[in-house]
Amino acid sequence: MASAYEQIFEEEREKDLGDVLLFKWLWKYIKKYAAILAIAFISLGLTTAVDLSVPNIIRYGIDNLLNVQYKFNLVGENFVYSENGEYTAVIEDHVYYMVKDGEKTTVPDSYYKDASSKSISKIDSFAVLFLCLLMVQLLFNYGQVFFSNLLGQKVIYDIRSELFGHVEKIKYDFFTKNPSGKITTRIVNDTQNISEFFTEVLTSLTKDIAILTGVVILMFRLNIKLSGYVVITFPIVLIATYIFRRFDRKAYNKLRTRVAAMNAYLAENISGSTVTKLFNQEKRKKDEFNDINFKLYRSKLEQMFVFAVFRPIMTLLYYITLCILLWFGSKGVRDGFVSFGVLYAFTAYIDMFFNPLFDIAEKYDIMQGAFASAAKIYKLLKQEEEEPGKCLYKDIEKGSVTFKDVWFSYSSDHIEDKDHEYVLKGASFTIKESERVAIVGETGSGKTTTVNLINGLYKFQKGDILLDGKPLFDYDVSNLRRRIAVVPQDVFLFSGNITNNIRLFNENITKEQVEQAAKKVYADEVIKKLPQAYDSELLERGSTLSSGERQLIALARAVLFDAKIIILDEATANIDVETEYLIQKALNDLSADKTIISIAHRLSTVKGSKRIIVVHKGRVAEEGSHDELMAKKGIYFDLYRLQFENS
Repeated sequence: MASAYEQIFEEEREKDLGDVLLFKWLWKYIKKYAAILAIAFISLGLTTAVDLSVPNIIRYGIDNLLNVQYKFNLVGENFVYSENGEYTAVIEDHVYYMVKDGEKTTVPDSYYKDASSKSISKIDSFAVLFLCLLMVQLLFNYGQVFFSNLLGQKVIYDIRSELFGHVEKIKYDFFTKNPSGKITTRIVNDTQNISEFFTEVLTSLTKDIAILTGVVILMFRLNIKLSGYVVITFPIVLIATYIFRRFDRKAYNKLRTRVAAMNAYLAENISGSTVTKLFNQEKRKKDEFNDINFKLYRSKLEQMFVFAVFRPIMTLLYYITLCILLWFGSKGVRDGFVSFGVLYAFTAYIDMFFNPLFDIAEKYDIMQGAFASAAKIYKLLKQEEEEPGKCLYKDIEKGSVTFKDVWFSYSSDHIEDKDHEYVLKGASFTIKESERVAIVGETGSGKTTTVNLINGLYKFQKGDILLDGKPLFDYDVSNLRRRIAVVPQDVFLFSGNITNNIRLFNENITKEQVEQAAKKVYADEVIKKLPQAYDSELLERGSTLSSGERQLIALARAVLFDAKIIILDEATANIDVETEYLIQKALNDLSADKTIISIAHRLSTVKGSKRIIVVHKGRVAEEGSHDELMAKKGIYFDLYRLQFENS
């Protein structure tokens, strides 16, 4: 069977959800911030209008202020400067003339200098106004960037919050089939990719489309004939962009899947590094990593290949378009149907047309990455949540447990006729309130499965489980678990001090309450031996504590949160004699008002239980005290004798 991280590669063959569906899903988060989106798009519209107007304004300056012929009218005996004058000023051999219909009239240079000073004054005013326009453009650009980023961060905050909340409610078997690194990738990396979509793509891509459309319209308004020559290459540009989009989407989907596989492998193997060292498996693990790393490397190369083909093609089309413009534009200037200012404006507009296309490769990378990540988050959010129960009852009061002909299989297929696929096969037993009971059996007999069913982590296929005589799923299951504490063989502790680990970071619980709970299970004397007692900081998973010390802390948690049922799942399997004595002593005290269920493989630890339930091949084979079961000389007798002889 493939490992969990290898199964991630199966996602590469999953059907694409489609951009429309994903954008509809994103829209439900976006529409909450419609005002911010509106401001971002208003800023975008204004800055786009300014961007499009700049080449045309410069064209006006060139044609009307810089490249200008001075015109005069004859008023009385003097020539007066006028933009629509009948006389044109020329200079030959430092002598000024007024020319009309080919006839020259010599005039003082003061006429020309007066017109020139007025023209320079206009240029100064034009420069100031142009500078003001650029400052306004800066302000609009700032508004677009700020509000689009603000929108992105708010949306991603909501998605991350919903995603984490949903992950905590997903059915338990999801976590047994998916590595934690994959889930971490979804919550951290994939949401970040979506954030980049808002900050780098959503508004800027809209602006790019507006620029492309506006450029074509403005060029045709400036000069239809010249525009007809220039736009010949535009259909080729659009086709190339469409082809790039299709190939880039496939490449990016594969890349994101393999990043998740890499994260999952690292999370698993860094956690298990001790086992790797103890069994001298470094070389094999390195080879496994190199295999995954190579797959990631290949997928990145595939994406880079798509990008490397697209960008040069766009560059080539840009220069071809520019050559066409210069060829026909220079002829137009010579023939008089194109002004020099118009030729400049066309050059600027072509540059403005291709700039978004040059950037579109990068933006498509971001967009495809965002939609690939959105698809994975969407699928995770569609994972079925566990049933909350009918919520007819909120709490258990006594702590009795009854299994009535319970059948359970981890397989979700129809298994009515596949008896061998059931882990539990008609299991029936009753545990009374405040009773101390042990459940024993060989490996794979269904002991741990029984614990998971009592907690409602899995739903059984047939039969019923009653708590205080009421069906388990008639309760509010999440609230029910607060009264059922499980002490596993490997207790999970969070980074932080011991006090916070016992009260699970609930600041409403005082330190005095924590210490009282610890004293009840004899964890207090162990904790006080630590350098800083209850303030001792723990490393990841509580690795600085022994297994027994972690289990005592878990017992203190159970007492603090007033669990009515305490389940120990192989809790005393790997602990020292002294700690085991403290745990057994604590359990004896707690059994006065709490139901204690011990799941055990080591039979010497359950002799003190009032009753022992023997599970064999998914069925309850025997029940009774240690002495009663030994007298029967059945399965329990054989198991006990086998362990005794081996020891």
